[in-house]
Amino acid sequence: MKLWAAFFKLIRYPNLLYIALTQFLLQYCVVAPVMHSYGEEPSLSVGQFILLCLSTVFVAAAGYIINDYFDINIDIINKPDRMILDKVISRRWAMAWHTILNMAGVSLGFIVAWGTGQIYLGFIQVICSLLLWFYSTSFKRQALIGNVVTSLLTALAVVVVGFYEKQIYHSIEAIMSPVGRKLIQIIGVYALFAFIISMVREIVKDLEDMIGDSKDGCRTIPIIWGVLSAKRFCNILLLALQVTIILVEIRVWMFGWYLAIAYLVLFVQLPCIYIYAKLKAANNAAQYHKVSSLVKLLMLTGILSMIFFKIFL
Repeated sequence: MKLWAAFFKLIRYPNLLYIALTQFLLQYCVVAPVMHSYGEEPSLSVGQFILLCLSTVFVAAAGYIINDYFDINIDIINKPDRMILDKVISRRWAMAWHTILNMAGVSLGFIVAWGTGQIYLGFIQVICSLLLWFYSTSFKRQALIGNVVTSLLTALAVVVVGFYEKQIYHSIEAIMSPVGRKLIQIIGVYALFAFIISMVREIVKDLEDMIGDSKDGCRTIPIIWGVLSAKRFCNILLLALQVTIILVEIRVWMFGWYLAIAYLVLFVQLPCIYIYAKLKAANNAAQYHKVSSLVKLLMLTGILSMIFFKIFL
C-alpha cells in the first residue's frame, strides 16, 4: 500500500486529474454543444475520447517521473521530507515506469489518430514526450525556456482535443465555417488562459525552489533576473490574464450570459487580485508554496467555467 501511495504521489495524480477534467469539460461542455448547435456531431466517439484522454494522462505521468528522476539533487535540498525516489521507489523502477507510461501514451495517441483517419496527429504525443524529456534534462535549468515549454504543454493539453475535431483539421473551408471559427475562438481563449496561468505558477515554483536550483546550477528567472523582477513578470502575466477575461466578459455580455460574468468576476478575477497581493508579500519558500497552491486553484475555477457553454448553448 505504501508503495502504491508513493507511486501515485510520484506521478502527481491531482495534476493528472486536472488534465482529465480539462479535456472532459472541453469535449462535452464546449466541443459537443457547439457542434450540436450547428446540427453536427463531434468527430471523436466516446471510446476514442477516453483513449485520447488516457494517452495525454500517461504521457504527462511519464513526464513527472522523469522530472523527479533528474531532480533528485535539487529535491534533497528543497523538499527532503517529500522525496520518493531513492527512498520508496528506486531509480531503476522509476525509469521503467517512465518507459511503460510513455509507450502506452504514444501508442494510444496513434490508435486514436488512426481511428480518425489522420495518423499524423499521433505525433503530437511523441512531440510532447520529447519536450518533457528535454525539459527535465536541460530546458528547466535555463531562464524562461523551461517555463515556456511547460506552459505550452499545459496549453496543448487543451488544444489537443480540438486538433482531433474535423472542423479544425479537415480543410481550410471547415476551419473558416461558422462552427470551425467558433471552436477555434473558444479553445484558443482557454489555451491562452492555461498558458498564462501555467507561466505564473512555474515562476512562483522557481521562487520557491531558488535555494536548491542555485546549488544545482540552474539558471531560472528568479536566479538570473532577481526575485523582484520575477515577481513583476508574474504581475504582468496576471494583468494580461485580467485583460483577457474582461474582453471575454464584454463578448459574453452581448449574449446575455450574466451568470457566467458573475462567476468570472467572483472566482477568477478577484482570486487573481488576491494572488497578486499574496505574491507581493511572500518572501520565503513556504509562502511561495501557498501562492503556488492558490494559482493551481485558480486554474481549476477557470477550467470549470466551461460548464457555462453547456448551460447556455
